[in-house]
Amino acid sequence: MDTILQYAEFIAQNLPEWNHQKAKDDSEISLQKRRFLMNVAKIARSLPMSKQMEALGRLISQQVPDNHIELYDEKGRQLVAKQEPEYSHKAYNLAYKSNEELTELKLENAQHFKIQNGQAQWMIATQNINGERVGIVAIPSFGGNTNLQKENRQKFVEAFFAEKEKQNWQNIIFDFRGNQGGDSEVIKEIGERMGEKELSYADVYEAIDIQPVNQKQAEILDAKKKVAGPHQLHYETKSQDKFSGDIYILQDKWCDSASEGAIFMLSQLPHSQTIGEKTSGCFAGSAPVRLPFENGSLKIGTYYCARTKNSMPIKEKDGMLADVSVSSADAMVKAQTLIEVRVDNKRIQNSGILKSLLDKEI
Repeated sequence: MDTILQYAEFIAQNLPEWNHQKAKDDSEISLQKRRFLMNVAKIARSLPMSKQMEALGRLISQQVPDNHIELYDEKGRQLVAKQEPEYSHKAYNLAYKSNEELTELKLENAQHFKIQNGQAQWMIATQNINGERVGIVAIPSFGGNTNLQKENRQKFVEAFFAEKEKQNWQNIIFDFRGNQGGDSEVIKEIGERMGEKELSYADVYEAIDIQPVNQKQAEILDAKKKVAGPHQLHYETKSQDKFSGDIYILQDKWCDSASEGAIFMLSQLPHSQTIGEKTSGCFAGSAPVRLPFENGSLKIGTYYCARTKNSMPIKEKDGMLADVSVSSADAMVKAQTLIEVRVDNKRIQNSGILKSLLDKEI
């Protein structure tokens, strides 16, 4: 079998979006597979291998419904074009702001947490908005080796709950803008401890039995099975962990993979609201792994992930719409404004109730 066809058939037979339990009965999936394989067959085999691989990369980008998938040639070039937002992933997340900028924004008690060398720092701060104490939690990346991060991640979780209690947070803003994923288990723990309920990473999380074509692939897949899988832990709540205030979740076009999972989990809590732009839409082929072929390599998911919002399916490559749609640049200001308006409305309502009681007494 020639190299290009081997890649194409491997994708058709193992792509999570095309090979989960219900896929075989889905006529649209069958059509997508056939169209992809037919177009791959049209790639001229007289072309140099580098050009054939480039053509395959373009077809994957255009016709394979998976944003995790990547194709690499023998020189390590990534050939599946990714559409990136027009602004840097570091543009807006508060964790990238300097101490002077945080002071100008009137953020208090800002703490930064180095989770792992070479990874963006996480931040916890507090802000007074219209008389209410608001927790600010900025996580610009979930990336890196989680085994090396374990102790620092747990310190972050405990610092979160300590500040929530100490500062008497009445609202919390989670800033995930620019976060391209990694492992968001830390958000499952925070969310479950606050909400006294189990949070789902996805509505469906199904292992795909990837069939290797060489021994090296088999070894990599066996190793992946030992560490990959659904977020199965459930975190118990202590009385001081509980939170009944409003939660605002900032998202943008950079958010994909595990950051979309974090948004999905926090959205299951009562009084939560997402603010910003539509996310990337990169989640269906979860827990990806990079597998070597005779020429180059392929990154492909090992779990199928499906989600719904308001009873409507969230489609791969489409992304998750925000409850309140604004630009990434304006998302934080919008959250602050919503808090201000809610507090004002509450004061007006309370003053009306008080006036009514006083009138009755008179």
